[in-house]
Amino acid sequence: MAGMTQVHVDQALSNVSVAYRNAAFVAERIAPVVPVQKQNDLYFQFSKQHFRTVVDNLRPGDEANEIEVDLDTRGSYRCDGHGLGLAIPDELPANADPGAQIDIEYTEKITSQLLLNQEVAFASLVTNTTNIGAGNYVDLSATPTQQWGTSAYTTSDPREAVDAAKETVQQNIGEFPNCLMLPRPVFRSLRNHPRILDAFKYTQSGARSLITAEQMAEYFDVEEVIVPAALKQANPEGEADSLSYIWGNNVLLFYRPRRPGLRVPAFSYHFLWIGNGISYLVKRFRLETRDSDFLKVKKYYAQIIVAQGAAYLWQNAI
Repeated sequence: MAGMTQVHVDQALSNVSVAYRNAAFVAERIAPVVPVQKQNDLYFQFSKQHFRTVVDNLRPGDEANEIEVDLDTRGSYRCDGHGLGLAIPDELPANADPGAQIDIEYTEKITSQLLLNQEVAFASLVTNTTNIGAGNYVDLSATPTQQWGTSAYTTSDPREAVDAAKETVQQNIGEFPNCLMLPRPVFRSLRNHPRILDAFKYTQSGARSLITAEQMAEYFDVEEVIVPAALKQANPEGEADSLSYIWGNNVLLFYRPRRPGLRVPAFSYHFLWIGNGISYLVKRFRLETRDSDFLKVKKYYAQIIVAQGAAYLWQNAI
C-alpha cells in the first residue's frame, strides 16, 4: 500500500488474538487443533491391522514376534493463509473515551471475522456427504416420522438412532464416537422431546428445569454435547438482513481423541502452522496517506477430514 511505513509484528496484540474466544464457534472443538512446524507435510492415517490376530506364542529363549505399526502416510495437508485488516483513523482514538482500548477492540473484531469464515468453511466441509463415509449419513427429510422435531415426537427415538450410529462408526474405526454436535435449533427441539423429558422429569427440588448440554451428553452416553449457535448473514451488504444458523439442522456424531496429534486417529483436525512461533500474527503499520494506523491479522491452517468413517451425519434432523 502506498505510504506504508514501520511495518512490525505487534506481539501484545498477537497474544490478544490468540486468547480471543467466541463460544458460538465450535469448529476447533469438533476438529482439534494440531500445531505443526511445516506449512505442508504428511499426516498419518491408521489402518485396521490391529484388529487382526497375530501369532504371539513365546517359548523360553524365543524372540518375540515383531509386528509393524499400522500407519499409512497417504494423507497430506497444506496450511493456507487467511488474513484480514482494518484501518484505525487518527480521529478515532483522539475522540475515544478515556480507557478505551481501540487496538484491542479492532484486533478482536478482525479475529472474530476470521473465525466466522473458518466456521462457515468447516461446517460446509463436514456436512457435505461426500466427506462422510458411505453408509454414515441419512437425510431425515426423506423419513419425516423419524425426524427429531415436534411433528415426529411420538414416532422418533433419537437415542436409539444415535446408539445404532455409534456401532456403525465403531465398525469403521474400532472406536466408539464420543462427541455429539447438536445445532441450537435441534438442541432446543430435543429439550422438549417426550422421551428425553421422561428421563429428566424433575430436579431435586421437584420442579422441572431446562435440560442442559451436560445432561444431554449423559442421555446420549457421549463425553460431550456441543451446541453451536453462530449465525451467518446470507444477503450481501445493502440488502435486508437474513441471518441463519451456520450449522442448520445437521447433527454430527464423531470421534475426537483426548490427545490430538499427527499419529492419533480422529474424524477431523485443524492443522495450524506455527512456523512463526504463534498461531495468529498481528502486524501493525502506518498509512500516512490515509492518516491511519493499519492492523492485519494472519492465520495459517488446514481443515482436514482424517477418517471419513469416524463420524455419522443426520441432515434435516428437524
